[in-house]
Amino acid sequence: MSAASSPGMAASHTILPMSIFEHSIVGVLYFTIGIIGTVGNLLTFIVFMYQNPVKSPRNLVFANFALANTFVVAPFIIPGSSSFVGRWLFGDTACQAYAFEGMLAGIGAVGALIVLGVERYLAICCKDLYLNLSSGNVMCMILLGWLNALFWAAMPLLGWCRYSIEPSGTSCTLDWQVIDDQYVSYVTGLTTFCYCIPFVVLFLCLIRASNSLSSETESADKTSSKNDPEEWFSEKQLLKLTWVFTLTALIGWGPYAYVVIWPFFNDMSSLTAVLAVLPPLMAKSSTMIYPFAYMSQSSTFRKAMFLTMGCGEQEKKAK
Repeated sequence: MSAASSPGMAASHTILPMSIFEHSIVGVLYFTIGIIGTVGNLLTFIVFMYQNPVKSPRNLVFANFALANTFVVAPFIIPGSSSFVGRWLFGDTACQAYAFEGMLAGIGAVGALIVLGVERYLAICCKDLYLNLSSGNVMCMILLGWLNALFWAAMPLLGWCRYSIEPSGTSCTLDWQVIDDQYVSYVTGLTTFCYCIPFVVLFLCLIRASNSLSSETESADKTSSKNDPEEWFSEKQLLKLTWVFTLTALIGWGPYAYVVIWPFFNDMSSLTAVLAVLPPLMAKSSTMIYPFAYMSQSSTFRKAMFLTMGCGEQEKKAK
């Protein structure tokens, strides 16, 4: 497949040779990850918004995280169907739109995770402040995360860097095949403010929260959980979940962070098909883990998930 066969491609762009069998494997992975991730995170969002497993404003934080990850994985049909035929099917405008949505959702998901980490820090380390935290305060934090994502996602459309077809030829993302001053400045800012700093902040918040979760705090948490059946998760469980989510996101988005700075130090002639297809698959596959992590920590949450899927009566009878 030549570069000229792909929309919006400059002559310097490379489309890596892949067999239709290899493309089909990638397509199957897109659809498998996409269906599981979309359904799981969408159900999680519904549970947090309408079943209220944890009290407001905490439910807004977890609902926002689930919704952001739904956006990350939901457009799987576009690259998945392109993979089955071995080329991008939807034209240059759709390529720009898909890349914009992917960047917005990815940065939004990391921002939602930061809000979640800050919420855990406040809940455990700053209890007086946390008790006075309103839904409006939480919504402001959530909005700031999405505004940051919108800024970085919109810049390539407005001339700071650019979106283009991926070297796989079946998906679109940040154009990391043309390394110029705009690309270097944009990627430096992107990786600094949307990956490195967020995860440093997350680890600092979670380490401090973990250190503050003393035996006295755990004992009080158990007592409150017994007295308040509406609380489906203990503070310790929610902190554990946030650690899992942080490590999962760090690993899942790591290949994207690596691949955009990879051209700084490597020649494009050393590019491999694995390097081209791994980042989107890793990022999207990380979204599958979150719903199962919730269900592993709370039987009540599992029942709410089944109820949302229309299986609540069967669960009650089986009890």
